[in-house]
Amino acid sequence: MEVVRKSQPQMPGAPPIEPAARKLTIEKFADGGITCLKLTGTIDEAFEGKKVARSAEGDVLVIDLGGVKKISSFGIREWVDFVGAASQQVRQLLLIECAPKVVDQLNMVANFTGGGRVFSFYAPFRCDYCDSEHRVLLDVAKDFEAIKAMKLAERPCPACKEAMYFDEDGSTYFSYVLGQGQFELEPQVVAFLAAKLDYRIGTLDAKLRIDKAIDGTITYVRLAGDLNNTFPRDKLAEGLEGTVIVDVAAVSRVEPAGAAEWRSFVQQVAPLVDQLYLVGVAPAFLEKLCGKDDLGAKAQVVDVTLPYACPACGTTSAHPVDIAEHHAVLKFATAPELRCPKCQAVMQCSASEAAMTMLPGLPVPQVTRELVRKIGELRTRKLDKRPTSGMAAPSRAELERVRSPVVPVLLVALILVVIAGGVALYLKSTAKPDPGPYGIGPVAATSAGAPPAWLDASLAPSASTCRPAGDKIACLGVSSVLASQEEAEDEASDAALEALAFETAKSVNDPAWNKAVGAVFTPARDAALAAYGRDPLSTQARRALHDGRHAVARSLATGGGPQVSGRYWEAFDSPDGRRFVAFARVEVPVASIKRAATGYAKPASALGATVVSLFPELGWRFTRIEHGAVVTGLEHGPLQELGLAEHYVVIAIDGRDVVDAPSFAAILTEEYAQLEDRGGALRLLVQTETGDPREFQTAIAGRRVEPGTTVRVPRVIHDLPTGGINVWDRYNGGRSTGRDDPSL
Repeated sequence: MEVVRKSQPQMPGAPPIEPAARKLTIEKFADGGITCLKLTGTIDEAFEGKKVARSAEGDVLVIDLGGVKKISSFGIREWVDFVGAASQQVRQLLLIECAPKVVDQLNMVANFTGGGRVFSFYAPFRCDYCDSEHRVLLDVAKDFEAIKAMKLAERPCPACKEAMYFDEDGSTYFSYVLGQGQFELEPQVVAFLAAKLDYRIGTLDAKLRIDKAIDGTITYVRLAGDLNNTFPRDKLAEGLEGTVIVDVAAVSRVEPAGAAEWRSFVQQVAPLVDQLYLVGVAPAFLEKLCGKDDLGAKAQVVDVTLPYACPACGTTSAHPVDIAEHHAVLKFATAPELRCPKCQAVMQCSASEAAMTMLPGLPVPQVTRELVRKIGELRTRKLDKRPTSGMAAPSRAELERVRSPVVPVLLVALILVVIAGGVALYLKSTAKPDPGPYGIGPVAATSAGAPPAWLDASLAPSASTCRPAGDKIACLGVSSVLASQEEAEDEASDAALEALAFETAKSVNDPAWNKAVGAVFTPARDAALAAYGRDPLSTQARRALHDGRHAVARSLATGGGPQVSGRYWEAFDSPDGRRFVAFARVEVPVASIKRAATGYAKPASALGATVVSLFPELGWRFTRIEHGAVVTGLEHGPLQELGLAEHYVVIAIDGRDVVDAPSFAAILTEEYAQLEDRGGALRLLVQTETGDPREFQTAIAGRRVEPGTTVRVPRVIHDLPTGGINVWDRYNGGRSTGRDDPSL
């Protein structure tokens, strides 16, 4: 949902009024009883607070204010109306990632939260060494003691690594938060933020929580948090019998070590239980732990939770899908058709391909109506671990022992132990912790005994660079600080491959290519890097950098492009748990880079259109495209009349994939020759400068043929591959894209 300023009336004869720029964007995410509204931009009088509040339904409303740049006076009025109305419709109202501008208003405006509570907010920090300002995210669950003391520790500057300090008056800046007090998020909110928005705040990094309840012959187990190497499979397996139901709806992440522990747990309990049912299976769990070998002989999936998006109202939400009820559809790797709970329009399932391919392999669960009812009851039950209030009175013998002369000796010993423990705790609290190389904690483990020779310790997390290495170019990539080793290694690889693609772009000396291709991806790349540089803690900035690099790396690697030649990772013990930083290296001959640059810039033409092969760096602009041909020039002809324009990317022609510039010319020439003879529609799937790919088509009349006349249709023969390829194949010993061409 987007909120825009209303246009002003135009006087007769006056020049046309340009549409007002969008000042505030609101994204909506929903899952069950939890809704999140993410605000970005300026809150002013155009923000229709009461109208927006009507979309806030359910149990918990989370408002993300990290992207708010400004709040005007009239905007404050609309905001107070909004939170006042919204708080009447939900049980709990939470504000997260409050920007400094929002914190200022919290401290000055009465009822700014409308009865809600602030969980996390940004604090301004300054580095005098490089004269830069940065934001640091704090939350009331883990940082409250530091906030209460008004003494925030210095942090390493993301730009120069020197110490930066809190640049505000603590008594003023923290006044609202201190008055509000400390609290923790509920487990279901933690799971929502991790699964839907990839937030890593507060208790999201806590160890896995396990709740257990016994109901007759049924044992119900609820898991919440990250499934990692701390999963206590032996303790959980002990004593399990009968029917066991494991609720994994609140499992936010599945790490490789945790997946291995889970598989061992399933094998361990198989001989002990009658049946093991999994409920609330989210896509992350489905992809990694619901294969035939993962489930074994006893485990069955009762329902999965799939993400859906409504094209009509823009709402995204997750919905449970019963395996038994929808098995006839799921066996074709297709999600059942559901309607939006808000507007009743047909929603589209947005689950990944990896998750969808797991659905046909799920067996039909053998569950009775009574068991389904019992599962529903247990999932809504609040599990209380508090001890009972009743305690047995001490016996006469126990009272006599209390009066015995041994007691004073024991008391003295106990006092000495307490004193010694207090001294140890004091020494520990006053000792300066090892900040480690990145300020997150000491190194706890590495992937090798010693760092590789190619490692550059001066590179910061999320950095990348390319340097000469003899007759080769070596590109290095560093991941951000992540809780998953696997994700860190993937990020480092993407960073190294993207650096190589950018190095290749710098070797292109064709002005036409730079105008048509370089001018498209360069602004998008620069914007993503600049946003991350300004605020590396911003969820939006981190996601834009990750998605852009991943799209470039995926496009570059399509069809066997350059591969990562070196990997290394380090693990750190941070205050929030184990964290990983990974490094990757790609090494390519300089001559190969120059030949590839020449190949990417080499044009092909057909029907008045001049194109070049899709360049991987365009992934910054078009994150979902892996192949195609970029239009660099258009002369008058059928394609210009069709609506094609420069900078457009042709992805397919009449259903045939365009993998590069030569295939564009070949397929188009062949298809058009046939259409000129027999007639029909010429269809092109095209990525324009904005939005999703769309189809352009035009009717070709064909030449008139008298009845009974035999027509020979010319056919241009090209040995085109069926899979995606790229220019690197032609220069690095890969398969050819067509007939031998000495010019390549």
